[in-house]
Amino acid sequence: MVTTNLKLLIHLFALLGVFHLVTVQVAAQEEPDPARVWSINIEGNRTFEALVIKDVIYNEPPSPFKKLLFWRQPGMILNENDVKRDVIRIERFYQRRGFDDVIVNYRIETLSKEWRKSIIFEITENTPIRIKKVDFQVSTSSEDRALITDDEDFQDIKRNLPYKVGQRYETINKSEVEGKLVGRLRNLGYPYATSEVNAQIDSVSKSANVTLVTSPGPRARFDSVVVEGEENLAEKYIIRETGIEPGEVFSENTLREAQREVFSHHMFRFALINIPEQPQDSTISVKVRVKETPLRTVQLQFGIGNLTRIDDGWADFYKLFRGQASWTHRNVRGRGERFSITGNASAIEQRLGANYLFPYVYNTKTSIILSPFFEHKLEPSYEIVRGGITNSFIYQYSSNLTGTISHEFTLNNEINRNSQESLPDSIEAYNVSSFNLNAFYARNLQRGKKGWSIQPFWELSGLFGEATYSFQEAGMDIRKFSALNQNIVVAKRINFAGIYYAKQDSLPSDIRLYSGGTNSVRGWSRQELGPKRAIINEQGEFEQFVPVGGRGMFSFNTELRFQLNQLIKGFGVATFLDGGQVWRNFSDIGTTPIQFGVGGGLRYQSPIGPIRIDIAYKINPTDEDLQIYRGRNFGSAWDRWGLHFSIGQAF
Repeated sequence: MVTTNLKLLIHLFALLGVFHLVTVQVAAQEEPDPARVWSINIEGNRTFEALVIKDVIYNEPPSPFKKLLFWRQPGMILNENDVKRDVIRIERFYQRRGFDDVIVNYRIETLSKEWRKSIIFEITENTPIRIKKVDFQVSTSSEDRALITDDEDFQDIKRNLPYKVGQRYETINKSEVEGKLVGRLRNLGYPYATSEVNAQIDSVSKSANVTLVTSPGPRARFDSVVVEGEENLAEKYIIRETGIEPGEVFSENTLREAQREVFSHHMFRFALINIPEQPQDSTISVKVRVKETPLRTVQLQFGIGNLTRIDDGWADFYKLFRGQASWTHRNVRGRGERFSITGNASAIEQRLGANYLFPYVYNTKTSIILSPFFEHKLEPSYEIVRGGITNSFIYQYSSNLTGTISHEFTLNNEINRNSQESLPDSIEAYNVSSFNLNAFYARNLQRGKKGWSIQPFWELSGLFGEATYSFQEAGMDIRKFSALNQNIVVAKRINFAGIYYAKQDSLPSDIRLYSGGTNSVRGWSRQELGPKRAIINEQGEFEQFVPVGGRGMFSFNTELRFQLNQLIKGFGVATFLDGGQVWRNFSDIGTTPIQFGVGGGLRYQSPIGPIRIDIAYKINPTDEDLQIYRGRNFGSAWDRWGLHFSIGQAF
């Protein structure tokens, strides 16, 4: 009896389970898909483009790429309260731009599928408020008023203010206008200046009378600089680094420049300059707060590269790796000077160097660096051991413009690989004594996303006959970055150089110009673009081509960078077209064409920097590039391709 009841109970639970499962499945089948935002349209907008208006609302449709994902339903879940908030956002957008009577409505339409919704915003702009009259008032003494109104920069600001007769009265410009006026007054010596935009609006006639009231306050001069937070570097050196002189007329630009100079000093990890609370009179005190960097630091870095140097498979695996170790001692002699030793090691280059920095010469913009070094470098066609010292004088005129004058003296032992391996390699000892003038100017440059930069240089070697070789070299690097939108950047670079004067017909390999590689013309290995010579082994057989360099070099890069944070945060892709050439002599420029490489790559913004993998295809390689010697192909299909891996963008 118990067994029968137990079996009956088990069957009953089983039936209940099946019934529950069927009920859940039926409910799931009957539950409709949630409505999602598939498209957004703007109607009635005459003054502003739809793209501008869409940028101020919360709702947004899925990207064209996400719409292709047929196995999922992309897009934001439709929430009508969010749509109503977007109506308010659009109304405020128009009202701040002079349309006080704007009317915004919306409607929601169903598209090809029930869950796909289109939001349409209907805008009635109506007549905007326009400026009828503009007055400008400076509330101060006649002497200060004359100083202010006669200032050319102040007059220029007045001429370019957005408040002009006949234009819309846009309240969104109020803070910007007040800020520009106050900013110029502060640069004229008025630290407590205020400015206010007042308007009398006639909503019937849709007109506004605008009055700009400016109160400069007392004109002040710098009095004292107080330092807070210093531990090892004496206060007088920190004050000196600000560049602020007692008795100097106050200027906002001077204060900003002082902030930049102190913050960029190697002794500080944090620096802030501000004006503390004080009586508003003709003198002004400044406070500097700093937090120092540890006096001594050790830094170790490791990387991967040199993929093109793996000729013998796993036996050359060690050539992938590179490392750097550095030790830094700050505040040498208690004067904020810095001494550091750095060692680099890779299959291509081993280098040991030191540098001693004098951060202040005759003002905060000037510095001197002494850099002795010893280096061993192994290139395909030559090997060099060199040692010497570089002395550099740096003048940082502004955050955008820096100039450097340096002198380098080196002793060099260069071993050039002979074309016939049965013959001994040629060994040449020579010295180099050269002056180098270098400048760097940037405008609106922001981490490879926008702006442009230009960097020319001019090298004069053996100017006074003290070097083994006398030559002159000049070149320039120009870069420009343009953001098409938040996720797409067009990056362009042009780089060229030439050795246009040399007393000797032949120059050492290490002095000649080269191109090609991960950060140059991709598709070609490091320095392997341009003229080459054949290497014949001891058996009289062809082994490889090696670059010989030249006296003229040109290269360009055009890259389209896509950031795909929607897929993986920090992930991106790029496509590029590179080109360039190296010419033995300038007379070859007309006969040797530009060579091109095209390709694409992956980018990932890691904690240690952007990791980059590129693959490039040589469009018009030479026989030497393809390892074709005297009509016979000694290469492979891979010789037409280049694989590049590095940390950091190409440029």
